Amino acid sequence: MNPIKEVKLEFAKILSDALGVSQDKLYENFEYPPKEQMGDISLPLPTVIKDKSLLNVSNFSFSGKLIKEIRKVGIYINGIINEGELFKLIFSNLSEDYGIEKIDKPQRIVVEHTSANPIHPLHVGHLRNAILGDTIARMLKARGHQVNTRFYVNDAGRQVAILALGYLLLGEPSPPKDEKIDQWIGVIYAITNILIEINQLKKELSNSKEEEYREKISKLDELVSLAGKHRERYPEIFDKLADEISKIEDIEMKIQEIIRKYESHSDEKIVNTIRKLVSWTLEGFKESLEVLGITFDNFDYESELLWNKKVDEVVKLAISSGLTKEYKGTTAIFLEIDPEIRKRLNIPLGLELPPLVLVRSDGTTLYTTRDIAYSLFKFEVFSADKVINVIAEQQAVPQMQLRATLYLLGFKDIAENLIHYSYGMVNLQGMRMSGRLGRFISLDEIINELKEVAESKIKEKGGDVTNLFDIVNSAIRYAILLVSANKPVSFNIKNIVDFDQNSGPYLQYTYARAYNILNKNTENLQLNKANLNDLVDDKRKLLLLIAKFPEIATKAIDELRPEDLLGFLRNVADVFNRWYNFERVLQEPDEGKRMTRLFIVKGVERVLYNGLNLVGIKPLKRM
Repeated sequence: MNPIKEVKLEFAKILSDALGVSQDKLYENFEYPPKEQMGDISLPLPTVIKDKSLLNVSNFSFSGKLIKEIRKVGIYINGIINEGELFKLIFSNLSEDYGIEKIDKPQRIVVEHTSANPIHPLHVGHLRNAILGDTIARMLKARGHQVNTRFYVNDAGRQVAILALGYLLLGEPSPPKDEKIDQWIGVIYAITNILIEINQLKKELSNSKEEEYREKISKLDELVSLAGKHRERYPEIFDKLADEISKIEDIEMKIQEIIRKYESHSDEKIVNTIRKLVSWTLEGFKESLEVLGITFDNFDYESELLWNKKVDEVVKLAISSGLTKEYKGTTAIFLEIDPEIRKRLNIPLGLELPPLVLVRSDGTTLYTTRDIAYSLFKFEVFSADKVINVIAEQQAVPQMQLRATLYLLGFKDIAENLIHYSYGMVNLQGMRMSGRLGRFISLDEIINELKEVAESKIKEKGGDVTNLFDIVNSAIRYAILLVSANKPVSFNIKNIVDFDQNSGPYLQYTYARAYNILNKNTENLQLNKANLNDLVDDKRKLLLLIAKFPEIATKAIDELRPEDLLGFLRNVADVFNRWYNFERVLQEPDEGKRMTRLFIVKGVERVLYNGLNLVGIKPLKRM
């Protein structure tokens, strides 16, 4: 059931007869007036008719059920909804899954998200990616699509090789039982990497010119300071690594050797070591994400694409296509595509795409080449109609290169259905950077800080702390999702746990309020007993919001805009709390008014329950 759709269809039928315009065209151009006094639904006449003489139409003869009045204001024709009929339409059909409309033609959709390098804990930079990806997947599933969530494990390359080197130099120790495993992994990686950089800078200083020398000395000082902090916390790990690294004459050759052995699967010891370390890190990732209710259907290893020759196949295909050229000592594809194709691939017309390098001068492949193989794999393994990559905005150009290359290689449908869901960065206010794991703030630190703030606020209000992690999840999700993905997010840890306004816990509190009104009610809700004359002011506003929920939810899902849904839910909560603070429901002595108000509460409860579930926030019965 979509009540506002029924209203629009009736309004379109009325206006179609009067204006001689098709109902479909009218329906597509309806708007909601910015001011309530103008009406409930509006049609800007210039959008549907060219004959300006018809703009003077002022009188309509009609017999409507859901539309009770039509007003013409300037170039707008505004309809006034019959709130009594709308009330009966909604509450004679209100189901448990109200607002969740299933799509007529469901698709098979892969959502790849988070995909953090397995060398240290998840940090604030991964937070938005994980929440956006999980929320998009939830929304698409609710719409009826078959969704497959995947995590791309970047286990090949320099960073993992540095981690493996550090671990081997330490003598392959077992993880400590009193520390989260991915944090321990992160310490080994950070210390190994810092020591390698310090040694490299010291070697470079002797051959540096004056300006370069000053710059490198400054960087060296910074690294030495950071190294000192790590040594304070982990003296045994630091001293052991410092001693062992100082013995290696050519550290870069050692790193490249590990990379080569792992990527070629030619050394069982190296393969098993890296797989063990990556497995441990992923274990830590899963533990962190579990607090946010985030899981994955599949973990895909970059190394597998190399071992099963999928990357080699891409290189052979590209070379045989005749599209490759020599470029600065490498082999690359020059991405020359016409304007029409650019539009279909969502590539700006004025942007000059750099060539996509397939193979380095030494014959090894780059991550962009592997991305081609991985994109083909994602479509193939799930028989996907569409793949959505949740990746930071900094990767916009590589993602465009990827789509353009796939198109030029003949994978046109795949290129057009490979979606880059871009997002901006997250900035935390009021929280100092942690020196324990380097320069970043881990996701675990954010969760623990929020847990403390939430617990303190709940206890202040005499609330129930048994749902603490559900409240922490709602606070983080709301703060991330309320802001459009293409804009940066900045939030204050202490402010995002607010039970009074504009937060995830506020929406949970509002739901609990509505639920408990209904839970305390002992009467059967009977539509014929409702006093429809009581549908005024905020009650009427709530009725219209309830009616719009299916439309808002469907549009938010189809356009991948969870922020629109959350903004709508906040509006519902604001109006509901404002109304409930001034009018009684259960204590209302008039049976007709009491019944009307209980139905309104029931509608709000369903909207909040289903809306919160769509974005991964648990509706709580008690706060």
